[in-house]
Amino acid sequence: MHKEIWVHGVCPHDCYDTCSLEVLAEDGQIKRIKGQVGHPITRGFLCFKVNRYLERINHPDRVLYPLRRTGPKGSGQFVRVTWEQALDDIADRLQFIVAHSGAKAILPYSFAGNMGVLSEASMDRRFFNAIGASQLDRTICTASASAVLGRMFGQRMGPDPETLPKARMILLWGTNPMATNVHQIPLLDEARQNGARIWTVDPLKTETANRYQYHVQLKPNSDAMLAMALGRYLIDHELYDHDFVARHASGFDQYRAAVKPWSLEAAAQQCGVDPALIEQLALNLATVRPLLIRPGFGMQRQQNSGLAVWAVAALSVLTGSFSDVAGGLLLSNGDAFGLNWNRLTCPDLAKTAPRIVNMVQLGQALETFGIEALVVYNANPAATAPDQSSVIRGLSRDSLFVVVHEQMMTDTAQYADYVLPAAMSMEILDLHVSYWHRYVQLNMPATNPAGEAVSNTEFFRRLAHAMGLTDPALRESDETLIAAALDTDHPYLDGITLESLYRDPVQKLRISANLRPYVDTPIMTSDHRLHLEPIGELKVGRDVPGRYHFLTPSRRETIKSSFANLRSFEQRSPFPELLVNPADAQREGWLEGQWVRVHNDRGETDLKVCMSSMPAPGTVVSYAVRWNRAGEGANINQLTSQELSDFGGGATFYSTRVDIEKKGW
Repeated sequence: MHKEIWVHGVCPHDCYDTCSLEVLAEDGQIKRIKGQVGHPITRGFLCFKVNRYLERINHPDRVLYPLRRTGPKGSGQFVRVTWEQALDDIADRLQFIVAHSGAKAILPYSFAGNMGVLSEASMDRRFFNAIGASQLDRTICTASASAVLGRMFGQRMGPDPETLPKARMILLWGTNPMATNVHQIPLLDEARQNGARIWTVDPLKTETANRYQYHVQLKPNSDAMLAMALGRYLIDHELYDHDFVARHASGFDQYRAAVKPWSLEAAAQQCGVDPALIEQLALNLATVRPLLIRPGFGMQRQQNSGLAVWAVAALSVLTGSFSDVAGGLLLSNGDAFGLNWNRLTCPDLAKTAPRIVNMVQLGQALETFGIEALVVYNANPAATAPDQSSVIRGLSRDSLFVVVHEQMMTDTAQYADYVLPAAMSMEILDLHVSYWHRYVQLNMPATNPAGEAVSNTEFFRRLAHAMGLTDPALRESDETLIAAALDTDHPYLDGITLESLYRDPVQKLRISANLRPYVDTPIMTSDHRLHLEPIGELKVGRDVPGRYHFLTPSRRETIKSSFANLRSFEQRSPFPELLVNPADAQREGWLEGQWVRVHNDRGETDLKVCMSSMPAPGTVVSYAVRWNRAGEGANINQLTSQELSDFGGGATFYSTRVDIEKKGW
């Protein structure tokens, strides 16, 4: 007799939507994954990626048992060992490093490969705090935007996405929800049906820009200039909300001085946009209510990221858009979830202040910071970190001890001394929050982990035990960790406990959808004002050779390197492509399907030409990010830089320039 069980699950990947799932297991095997119909945001449908999740669970690249390297780094030669053998050797190696070089020579490297609260940041942080390891500054995705919002507003919080259909003017800036936030599309469509005007500001003519009526196709990295020109226009024509600014904001005079150089004509010249179109957008911002400004994190992966986020966010203050339900700025709702992070991560376990290493500069750290051991989980830096040549040189160093806890035999795992099997989200218990919508969810295991795989929390519990660490905080169960995270007096989490989530695994924060951020809620800056003071000045990077601006946005089929090894994806997109405007192709003599060498002073990679109207002339595009095996050991991060952004220490992927040479057929 077959035994079937349906459980509630949550998509664990780095995405705004944090989809609610129903997972069917039969006789201990996951057989079906579908969207949960009752979730008010995700509404029972799944994205292109998660609709193929069974292929991921059963993929031949999946790591099921502990492996020890037997050949040269990068060779992929491993032998199966027991957990006990692996942990004993890893513990001995780490203890030797601590004794002879100090714990700062050990570096964790992780990001959002699994965004479950426990999987992303709980027992791992406790472990590294307890041994005194170097600390990773996890800046690669959202650091600049988060830092700017913290300075301007005191927290990352915007209106409830469920109110979006009430907005009548929606400005999508640097975001392509058709690929990266698909559950926002029905809300946008509903708003349009209700009479909303939807504008997109994006250097690329994306699927989203094609879907809606108005598109401002600015030059890459000119966001700050365009936003400052809009602000100056509002001030010069007395179209800003004097009362809102006077009651809620500080720094208006400094803001006015900062935007003064940016007339419509000056911005038009720098941004490549018709000044009449900029004026039309400014008038819409000033006159149509409710106004929602919806930036994406993509706009802040550039040299002037802090300035760009500040300039766009300032428009929400100037217009007084927060005064309306459904209005304001929605970049992130991450700080609406007042979890008890101190209890969860136990920073008090650290005896001394740790050394901080910015993850964007991993290659530099491995070459110059005296790192002797790297522990990687929830990440694939050999494929996703910038300046790939530098990263791989570091990973190839024989004196670097590399431990990778991973679901797949990734590019990074190929360089490991030990690869340890990681469980899939459908096999573990975890807590999930969103950085877009306002739902807390419990992910429950549908079956036991495949093979000998374990969760991130169990891996670090085992490693702590092998190293002889005895603090009780390093032994706590996943249930205890969830209870610790929810042990908070934050009013938005009132009554949400592990026990209540077992009964109802999808619960909305205790905050009314009609509550207006910064009008009906406290302003969390030190002086309780919204801050318009400028963040730095336009930053000009070093002169990197390159005729073309090179953009590497996300695609609908993958989330960075996750899903990029699925056969269905490789069949759909067998070659790494370079999207080029036909005008550039005609001038350069490039042909559809022709291989070209894309290069700069950091590296090179080969891509296949694909004609596209998405980039404007002078800009080329290749989606991020394929596994290196698809490009003979390299991908587009050969070309990107370890340079940090102007504010918050973020990545500058989208400030890359390249040259292109034909390779023939």
